[in-house]
Amino acid sequence: MRLKTVAIVVLLVLAAPAVAGAHIRSGTVAVDYRATVEADGDPAHRPFASLIDASDQAITLVVRTGHSVVVLGYLGEAVLRVDTRGIAVNAASPSAADDGLLSRVSRVTSNHVEWRLVSAHRTIVWHDARLRGMPPGVSRRTWSVPLVVDGKRSRMHGELVREPAPAHWPWLAFALSVVPALVLGRRRRHAGAVALGVLAGGASVVTSAAFALDVYASPGTWILGLDALAFVAAGLGVLVRGPRDWHAAAALSLGLTAVAVGLAKGDVFLHPIVLSVLPAFATRLVVTMSIVAGASATALGAADVSVRGRVGPAR
Repeated sequence: MRLKTVAIVVLLVLAAPAVAGAHIRSGTVAVDYRATVEADGDPAHRPFASLIDASDQAITLVVRTGHSVVVLGYLGEAVLRVDTRGIAVNAASPSAADDGLLSRVSRVTSNHVEWRLVSAHRTIVWHDARLRGMPPGVSRRTWSVPLVVDGKRSRMHGELVREPAPAHWPWLAFALSVVPALVLGRRRRHAGAVALGVLAGGASVVTSAAFALDVYASPGTWILGLDALAFVAAGLGVLVRGPRDWHAAAALSLGLTAVAVGLAKGDVFLHPIVLSVLPAFATRLVVTMSIVAGASATALGAADVSVRGRVGPAR
């Protein structure tokens, strides 16, 4: 019964991100910019839908059946065409080459449009230089991508906003508040290591799940999350059913796992926009807890293992 429950949970974790398959699964955990997108015309009757990926500002364009959208490039030339036939790239477009939409062998030199059908789908995702970052000191700018929709000129447009950097002092203060756990007396060292190990293990699981369930989670993020879950389950299993002499080593293992998980998500403290299923504050809190409780459990567990190694096993 337990194995069946675990299998269902794992399948849900792996399946949940697939709902937003149009997103690029970059595995990015935090970014500086927030992009908005609009388009001309009534949204209810617009021939296409568009969105900007928060992880890297890639544009996703979805064209409805029966309509045609041509994306114009940096020189005003046709770059992409999406219609009932699928997705075509202009092999003579310098912009298509700059954006990596064409391989070197596919490029041609011509003053005429040379369409190359590359897919039968009507959804295209690409990176456009008109959405790439901002110079230092600039916090907001507009962007625009010209289109030809069903033969008429149109455009996608919006804003790119740089959010202010997050404050560091709340997380440093929280980290320092746990330091007293490291000076526990010898009689409490063992209990402290176990308690902090359990706390660290739980924080690392929540941290891993928060990013693994996000729409931008990469397969690598899922694998690391499952690895962390396996290590935490093994450590907790030893604490629950293993001999008392193994508890300090289990706490040490849980602590090391939590530190590794937390440090891997350290970008959440450097960038303002967190790409997690949890709110930014809650995400930073559990990441901080993973690192601090993990480091504390590691230190206490190592000290307890060392002491027990010198005095021999408890009787």
